[in-house]
Amino acid sequence: MIAALAGGLWRRDPEVRMDILRTEVDESGFDLVLTMSGRTRFVQIKQVNSEGKNKSFSVRTDFTLMLGSCVVVIVHRDFDLAIEGYRYFGATPNDPMPSVDGFNSSVLPGRRDKEGNKKVREHYRDIPGSRFRKLPSVSDLLDALFPNAASQPAEASQVSAPALAG
Repeated sequence: MIAALAGGLWRRDPEVRMDILRTEVDESGFDLVLTMSGRTRFVQIKQVNSEGKNKSFSVRTDFTLMLGSCVVVIVHRDFDLAIEGYRYFGATPNDPMPSVDGFNSSVLPGRRDKEGNKKVREHYRDIPGSRFRKLPSVSDLLDALFPNAASQPAEASQVSAPALAG
């Protein structure tokens, strides 16, 4: 995904710079920090295969309050991991994510208390997959992350995510 984003931006305008920082520990809820033209995005990355049945994605509540926070789901084929598209949940780089207060609390998979009930992760919410915007190409993902960041040439808009993944 990182190479696809950088390549997509370069095809739009080789002069536009995007700084990419990767976290060592997923303690704050984000995996990447992307900065372009003075705007910063804190990105949590999830993945699902295109045949997968992920109904929701768990996100830390304090992460959702950060300005520029968003979740990107990479949708890939199961047999060869080729990227087929993306899903996006977030707002503009200057705003926090849409509220997740009404979503269910996440539960720890496989862990149960003494009574056999699943343990609830109070500071996490499950965002339904239906709330994510479908983005078929890396160009669409760039537009979601950094609206109006660089002009989009016609030929770049025709390049799909699988073509950029290799």
